[in-house]
Amino acid sequence: MKAVRRVLFVFALLALGSAPALAQEFEKVTGPLREEIPAVPFVAAAYGIIWLAILFYVFIIARGLARVDGEIADLKRKVDRQDIRP
Repeated sequence: MKAVRRVLFVFALLALGSAPALAQEFEKVTGPLREEIPAVPFVAAAYGIIWLAILFYVFIIARGLARVDGEIADLKRKVDRQDIRP
């Protein structure tokens, strides 16, 4: 258990030690800001995929429900054919 703690401590020190090095790579932004990756196509694609997934899920549920309704109707017909009297 102590070895695990030591390893975690060493990794934490290494992670904290590398943070200042990354912070020293500051680059001043010059000129007008512009959007490098347009977000609209990505957002539209994400919404489209989500809606397709929802519609697929509803289709699968509706198909399963229709199958179960058919099985229930079949069982009702079988029970009605048999004249069970107690």
